[in-house]
Amino acid sequence: MKAEAVIRPARLDDCGGITSLTNELGYPSSEDKVCQILEMVLTHPDHQIYVAESNNILAGYIHLVCTMRMGSDPFVEIAALFVHDDFQNRGIGTALIADAEKWAKQKGFHFLRIRSNIVRKKAHAFFQQHGFENLKTQDVFRKKL
Repeated sequence: MKAEAVIRPARLDDCGGITSLTNELGYPSSEDKVCQILEMVLTHPDHQIYVAESNNILAGYIHLVCTMRMGSDPFVEIAALFVHDDFQNRGIGTALIADAEKWAKQKGFHFLRIRSNIVRKKAHAFFQQHGFENLKTQDVFRKKL
């Protein structure tokens, strides 16, 4: 199905829409914090955010990060990918991934990766339909400084 949205690079004035989508995905944050991070991301050459806009509504977004780690091939990580429930199954996620692939290739990368919570079975099926393979299951640890 064809995307019913315009895919474009994010702008600082997308901050409110990105905040709403991020909160809906289950990662609560304030608009101030999202705006602060978005401003850093928009000026960083190793990051890119594309948004999907439909009838002046932010329907989804994808955040990409160039990643290099010892012991693995460099890759572009999809740090976030979300399409609002009201806009799913319209080709928007597919269009966002297509733009991610183009950006990654332009940057000279040959792999795209995404991490997804084990409970997001619908998302896992979507990724597999788009050629992603499951590499591993892991725990994520964090230490507050």
